[in-house]
Amino acid sequence: PEQLGFKNSSQVHEGVKLPEPFLEVSTKFEAFDRNLEREEALEISNLRPEELDDILRIVLEIDNLIQEEVGKRGLIHVDGKKEFALGPGRVPVLVDSFGTLDEDRWWDSEALAEGRIVQLSKEAVRQHYISTGHHAELKVARDSGSDEPPIPPLPQTVIDETAFLYASMYERLTGQAF
Repeated sequence: PEQLGFKNSSQVHEGVKLPEPFLEVSTKFEAFDRNLEREEALEISNLRPEELDDILRIVLEIDNLIQEEVGKRGLIHVDGKKEFALGPGRVPVLVDSFGTLDEDRWWDSEALAEGRIVQLSKEAVRQHYISTGHHAELKVARDSGSDEPPIPPLPQTVIDETAFLYASMYERLTGQAF
């Protein structure tokens, strides 16, 4: 907990709501996203401290709106990424999609109340590649600067399950039939 900035007495583990939001700032124009400390984020982004604070405030407002809406349909918005740029007058502008299964992670609230974590995002595809060893091979290649290994095709069962998940989550996220 302390290494994330929370009090040592905080319960911080998967399935427990954090005592307060945890915000990370990362790069986007490098080969791989890299988390940044506040000072480095300000230095390389050319943001003023108050501009970064405005962006972080907007992120929290967006996340609160998302949770308020999807909570009505039994979802927990676990986390997600938001990308910003500065527009005219240095006004923060949201410049990428958010609230999707690709950008965010979602849990089923009923399952969590029963003590189970049901991931409702592209995490299932990621877990497939972890279980096959591809994820480890990819990490080794990236860490060594080697060419990335080709992505093995997904089995039809994973494709079908993912298609069903995305269609059903469309309904849960929007409240509209797919």
